[in-house]
Amino acid sequence: MQKLAASLQQLKRIEVSGVLNSQRSVVASVSILRTSDGGAYGALMTMRESARATKAPGSEGFRFESELPLTEVAQYVETERLGDLLRRASKAIDRGSPVLLTGDSGTGKTEFARHLSLRSQADSTPFVHVNCGMLSAENFDIEMFGIEPGSELDASTRGKLGYVEAADGGILFLDQISDLPHSAQMKLVALLETQTFSRAGSSQRRRIRIRLVAATNEDLNALVEDGKFRKDLFYRISVVNIPLPTLAGDRELLDLLIERHLQRINQGRSPALKLSSGFRDRLLAHPYPGNMRELVNILDNAAAAADDVALPEHFCVPLEGATSAGANPGAVEAASGAFMARSFKDLVHEFETWVLEKSIAENGSKRSAAKALGIDVATLVRKTKRIQ
Repeated sequence: MQKLAASLQQLKRIEVSGVLNSQRSVVASVSILRTSDGGAYGALMTMRESARATKAPGSEGFRFESELPLTEVAQYVETERLGDLLRRASKAIDRGSPVLLTGDSGTGKTEFARHLSLRSQADSTPFVHVNCGMLSAENFDIEMFGIEPGSELDASTRGKLGYVEAADGGILFLDQISDLPHSAQMKLVALLETQTFSRAGSSQRRRIRIRLVAATNEDLNALVEDGKFRKDLFYRISVVNIPLPTLAGDRELLDLLIERHLQRINQGRSPALKLSSGFRDRLLAHPYPGNMRELVNILDNAAAAADDVALPEHFCVPLEGATSAGANPGAVEAASGAFMARSFKDLVHEFETWVLEKSIAENGSKRSAAKALGIDVATLVRKTKRIQ
């Protein structure tokens, strides 16, 4: 019990065996339940008799549904091509090789990384998502390595758990690693090389065991040539490179994503949204410069604008996206003119409609949507009645 209590205090998973006062031999474990950003929100302790502790062949570790973020549950679909990439990445991770995910913005690198953690051989291990764009040269040590309890830097006297220690025994996902400051890149090289670190305010070296997944939408080779990304770090993180495909031209992936997001929209919508053949044709013909995120936005906008059937006129994309995709300048100008011809009041109402419908769809009820938006439920009901 002392070992279990210590692991809980350190927010680390542990499995131990021992004998109870009743002389029954048991195997006990503590698993830390974490949010999508790696924060701990609970723990699960199990205790089994040793005779029953053997894992059944083919059985898999479980996760609470609340542990799976909405993006992973609602957005991830697997085509044959993505399945091959996932199996390749899984083999690399299980061997301890770093994986680098590359691809344009919106190609699903984060969802791929989360799904990769679920496919890992390890049972109930942490997955810690780090947005490198939020790390500066000044806060890198504190956020990544944490603060030693009782040190001069510890204002709370409880210390601070860093991303690296939270990911011990699991996967550390460094999203947009190209955004790391140059000084932070050097410290990351030392971490990967020694698999040790020191908390801020402490000189004690701590050994960790992490598996690294990094992601970027930048050309790291070009950044290395320009001196903006360290060459030694590049070679350490790009042992296995997994390039994620764009949405344009992948009909199988596009069909699956349309159906998956339509299901998500209709979970909190009445009446259920259906897609007309004309709207679906426009979905399939669109070049998607914003990839999966753009598809989600198009469908969410249609859900807010349409009653029960999405028609071609409900197909709406950002003008800058259409321009970057090589849209006809005349079409863009016409769309802009149509936009400016509408009154300010109509535009505000349309945006309000989109926000309300999207919040209700995501939160499952009007009461939950009102709470999420910070408004009274009566106000939300009145506005939705006006919309109808």
